[in-house]
Amino acid sequence: METRTKTVVAETLRLARWVIKPESTMATLGAGSLDVVGIIMALEREFDCCLPDDLFSPNNSEKGQLTFQELVDVIERSTQTHAVDA
Repeated sequence: METRTKTVVAETLRLARWVIKPESTMATLGAGSLDVVGIIMALEREFDCCLPDDLFSPNNSEKGQLTFQELVDVIERSTQTHAVDA
């Protein structure tokens, strides 16, 4: 899951995968708001899941600073929930 997430984020931001660390945030990776929307949409397609709309909300400092590892954790929970609902 982590590898696939890293690939999606790296391709969307046009970064080398090695740049993305568990503690990286979208801000430290240089992602703007449109990049974040693109990342969320790409991740939803990749994992066939539905992620929260406010996942990286700048109005919520905790979510605005979501790390890459926390993102992977959210995706894992979302795919598990989706599998149970199906």
